[in-house]
Amino acid sequence: MKHLKIVGLFFFLTFSFLAKSQNIIGLSTDWADSFSEWTIYTDDEEVTGEMRIQWPLDQDWTEWVFSLGDDIGQIKMKWKDDPNQWELRCQNQIITIRTVWKDDPTRWRITDNTHSYTLVSKWHNLPYEWKLQETQLGDFEIYMTHEPDPRDWDVFDTLPDDVSMPIKMAMIFIAVYHSTPKW
Repeated sequence: MKHLKIVGLFFFLTFSFLAKSQNIIGLSTDWADSFSEWTIYTDDEEVTGEMRIQWPLDQDWTEWVFSLGDDIGQIKMKWKDDPNQWELRCQNQIITIRTVWKDDPTRWRITDNTHSYTLVSKWHNLPYEWKLQETQLGDFEIYMTHEPDPRDWDVFDTLPDDVSMPIKMAMIFIAVYHSTPKW
């Protein structure tokens, strides 16, 4: 009986370690002259991801796709003529990303209909650094590695593990999207 408990504990620890999700630590453009393709970096050097516009030939900046490890997702402007609301779909979740105030791209409410988060630009007129407003949860910051160069970003994340990767990806996307040129 004692051996079964030890074996069970071993499998539990092994699989809980393997199930640990990677933290996103940064992203960079794939090309020096384009902001339509990105590489996503995690704290596990073996796991990287990508984010790119869905229709590159059309230069349609309203639809994006991303992958990170085994997860694949889509980010799409809810209505093509209204940049105030986006949807992210990943891991069987739909994340809503909308401006707190209409036509103010410096404050965003991100929700999975259970939890709600507010991402704000640290300086209203300079989109170099973004942070989570709800600091009681922990810190989540997205900032340009070498401001004002928007090609490389760092992510500082001390949020609890129950804040999902799609929520974090929504925060990263909306900050980077509204801080980079569209070409």
